[in-house]
Amino acid sequence: MAKNKNKSVEPDILEEGNAKLSDVFNNAEYYFEQYKNIILGVVAAIVLVIGGIWGYKNLVKGPKESKAQDAIVYAQKYFEIDSMALALNGDGQHLGFEAIAKQYDGTPAGNRANFGAGVASLKLGKYAEAVKFLDKFSTEDPILEARKYGCLGDAYAEQNQMDKAIENYKKAAEKADNELTAPTYLFRAALALAQKGKNDDALKLFKQVNDNYPATQEGAAAEMYIAKMEAKPL
Repeated sequence: MAKNKNKSVEPDILEEGNAKLSDVFNNAEYYFEQYKNIILGVVAAIVLVIGGIWGYKNLVKGPKESKAQDAIVYAQKYFEIDSMALALNGDGQHLGFEAIAKQYDGTPAGNRANFGAGVASLKLGKYAEAVKFLDKFSTEDPILEARKYGCLGDAYAEQNQMDKAIENYKKAAEKADNELTAPTYLFRAALALAQKGKNDDALKLFKQVNDNYPATQEGAAAEMYIAKMEAKPL
């Protein structure tokens, strides 16, 4: 009797499941019919966005970057031989860093051109322009980032904006804490502090340079400044 009872239950369970499944499909079909315009609109929008991203990447950004890479070659060559005016402004036939940074903004080569234009402007005595270009440059390389902030410090110092110079020198030292860059920028920050008359703060930085980087040129120079600043008047 129990066996027969189980057999009679199984079809009911299956029928109930089929009925629920039919309800699901019917409800889905009804929902789609009611909102098909909205659904199709959303799908179309997604397709357009994906297509737009693909098109921009492959038809606009890719060729633009390729042209930027070709354009920056000559500016970099002039930069390497220290012809900063040609590197910045071009030679009449090839673009310089300044034009490349503007024309190819948003590309990796355009970003590098901002750095080149910033350094070239700094060496040519165009300090405000140097700040403008260097501020636009971004990198994940700590050494290059340290140089960016160091150059910003130099540009501000040349404009007698010592607070900004000190801030950027300290950032430069923090970004690349090594014996090649950190002592240089800390030493410059100490000199800027001394120029502002903040001798106590300057002395602390000179001691930091001397303690942490004693074998460097800046470490030896810092030692002389420390002796001079700590000397008691007769």
